Amino acid sequence: MLTAFFTTQTPSKRGFFMTLIYCIFAYRSKLVKRLIIILLIFPLFTKAQCLYPTNLSSSNVNYYNATVNWTPVSGVYSYKIRYKIVGASSWSYKNNVNPLLPNQLLAGLQPLSDYVWHIRSHCDSTNTNNSQWSPANNFTTNNLNCPAPTNLNTSNVNYNNAVANWGSISTADRYKIHYRIYGTSTWFNLGPVYSPNTSILMPQLQQNTTYEWQAMAYYDSTTLLASLWSVSDTFTTSLFVAAPFNPIVNNTLSNLQCNTPSELTLIVTQAINEPDIGETTITSSDGYFNFNSINTGDSVGYANMTTATQSISSTLRAGLVFSNFAIINAYDSTGSLIGFFTLENNNVGIKVSSTSPNDQNNYTSGLISEIKFVNLFVNPPTEGELYFYIDIESELGDLYYSVDTVDIWCNTTSMFEEHHNIKNPFSIDLLGRKNKNQLLFYISKEGRLEKRIKLH
Repeated sequence: MLTAFFTTQTPSKRGFFMTLIYCIFAYRSKLVKRLIIILLIFPLFTKAQCLYPTNLSSSNVNYYNATVNWTPVSGVYSYKIRYKIVGASSWSYKNNVNPLLPNQLLAGLQPLSDYVWHIRSHCDSTNTNNSQWSPANNFTTNNLNCPAPTNLNTSNVNYNNAVANWGSISTADRYKIHYRIYGTSTWFNLGPVYSPNTSILMPQLQQNTTYEWQAMAYYDSTTLLASLWSVSDTFTTSLFVAAPFNPIVNNTLSNLQCNTPSELTLIVTQAINEPDIGETTITSSDGYFNFNSINTGDSVGYANMTTATQSISSTLRAGLVFSNFAIINAYDSTGSLIGFFTLENNNVGIKVSSTSPNDQNNYTSGLISEIKFVNLFVNPPTEGELYFYIDIESELGDLYYSVDTVDIWCNTTSMFEEHHNIKNPFSIDLLGRKNKNQLLFYISKEGRLEKRIKLH
């Protein structure tokens, strides 16, 4: 019998029992023999006492997660959980589960699926004294209280973007959408879109391409109470036809009196589908920036940009300031730096340079940009024509060049003028008579008309 017992044991177990018998027979004292037997077989009884948890159940079952529950047992170092879709070949595991906890969240599950799970105890830190796996418990990932969005439709579709719209759900906390080229496997995610908003722009699409998209709703501030993805909506982007690069530039001064500070304003307008502006350089034939009037951090104006999809307002503040050079930073309403300009005084006139951030699509959806520097530019000290030269390069290398002309005047006796440089003028009233202290019209040899009130 003893021989048969040893031949059925594993090598490790046979070695243990050989040691046990040797120790028993090595001593003649019955008391010593008994103590040795107790000390050698005590670990066997201890290992046998590692029990698995009982009373397994599942709760808070949703489409993508569930909580599994059990009654803890004492003397446990940690628990281990395994779970899978019924019929699947491989298990997923949760290791080192806190032994004091009576439950565990299982996330990342497949919706509308039947799951089975087990739990076992680990009664030491080496994972050698473990219980058996518990009996199975089952649950199905479903939650009828979390409906998916409906009434999907797509609007404002053009060659590179479209707006996704869906019906409002009063109990939803927020929404998420994903979209892809129809028939492909890669989805692009957008969101969150917080209730009550029910639309979002899908950007950077490919022209003349069919897309599909779906929406999902979340019913609390976590990711647990999520709906299924909705049914798909599809749309096709238009074929892109580029417009010629022809920005409309308007360069103005608020004051044309010589040797005085003036607001310098640059307004650029672009039509839809024109190449985006890359770099802009403006120089003048005269005048200068009074950098001595500003310090770092001073507000020197503002910049506004409006497109078909957004409106951005920013404050211009002085950054680095030198005697003939300054960097002007643009900050949005949150205080974030969104761009900058460089201003210089050349040997003759001024220079303004800027580089527009690339939005990766190279074409504009329509643009109105206004930049104003307040009382930083000083007009020339003499009368005459002041030229502004505008050089703009698009992100695709297109070039635009234009010249703006304004007339600077120095006649301080006039109360109101159109600010033209009048050469050899004569004055008449509305009836063609010369009069004093009345509104007069001055006509230059060049045919320009100017109205003045001249006091005698």
